Amino acid sequence: MNHGGDIYRNRIDMDFSVSLNPADIPQKIYDAIKEGVDNAGFYPDIEQESVRKCIGGYEGISPECVFAGNGASELILAITRALKPENVLLTEPGFSGYRYALNGLHNCKTETFCLKEDNGFILTPDLSCRISKDTDLIFLCDPWNPTGKNIDEDLLLLILEKAKESDTYVVLDQSFFHLSEKSLKGFDVKSMLERYDRLIVLRSMTKLLALPGIRTGYVMADCDIIKRIRKELPEWNLSVISQEVIKAGISLIYESDFIDSSLSLIKKERAYLEDALSKLGFRVYDSDTNFILIESEHELYEKLLSKNILIRDLSDCPGLIKGFYRIAVKDHGSNMMLIENIREILNGH
Repeated sequence: MNHGGDIYRNRIDMDFSVSLNPADIPQKIYDAIKEGVDNAGFYPDIEQESVRKCIGGYEGISPECVFAGNGASELILAITRALKPENVLLTEPGFSGYRYALNGLHNCKTETFCLKEDNGFILTPDLSCRISKDTDLIFLCDPWNPTGKNIDEDLLLLILEKAKESDTYVVLDQSFFHLSEKSLKGFDVKSMLERYDRLIVLRSMTKLLALPGIRTGYVMADCDIIKRIRKELPEWNLSVISQEVIKAGISLIYESDFIDSSLSLIKKERAYLEDALSKLGFRVYDSDTNFILIESEHELYEKLLSKNILIRDLSDCPGLIKGFYRIAVKDHGSNMMLIENIREILNGH
């Protein structure tokens, strides 16, 4: 599954291929961007001291257990290079970025666990049975990409316990976590890292803040793992703008109603899209976040592209076949326009 957002080779009026927070960007973020620009004449802090203290303070962990990156993609590459796994268990359909990062390693073999279409591509306990002493690393995504479903909490603990028994590293990719239903319950990073010393929690702020052009992400893990990851990153891997945006974004998560209001909007608009698409005859898979997986016998990608609308074509996603698409949940006006254009396509226009 390639990344969306290719507006540079297409004329696009509405981009539903990139799943960003449909809520308005708070002024606090714009203020942080301005502060970063004002400091552009200086090098960023190579130690990320203020960023790491900020994240660690809010998450209740030591700053030594945190490091920020130029987006989650950079950190995925650094993690795989730091761990140098020889046997990796991948679950498909899933995010292609994991396999992309692993392809750059020597002597790395991948084993595939396939999710089943007949149960909505939901993660099942069977995955834990595939973890063995030979498994060096597994990737989990919560919420899952491309379905948007959160991982059941009991199932997540089952998998982590099996990984602990097998001395297997687990990368828990929470890039969309704060835009999912599960974030309302919270996630105790401190206790999870204490309980599972080979757990690596990855987060992106790109989606939450709807600023994909400002690359922002961070990783949380045991301090020794963080040291290994740092060695695989450039000395200055954050811009001064990214530094300020990350700090402002973290405070938004924990000090305001930004998450609650964002989730309320997403839930409302996701329900609208799910209902409208179902009525148009598409199979719509359950989602807990700001994107929806659908299946269609109609060629939607090219026909919507001809109307200057971009969606995510998943025909290249391992574990899926032609006819699957991922659609972002946007503001109501945009969602209505998408449905109207799809309706026109189905009517032959």
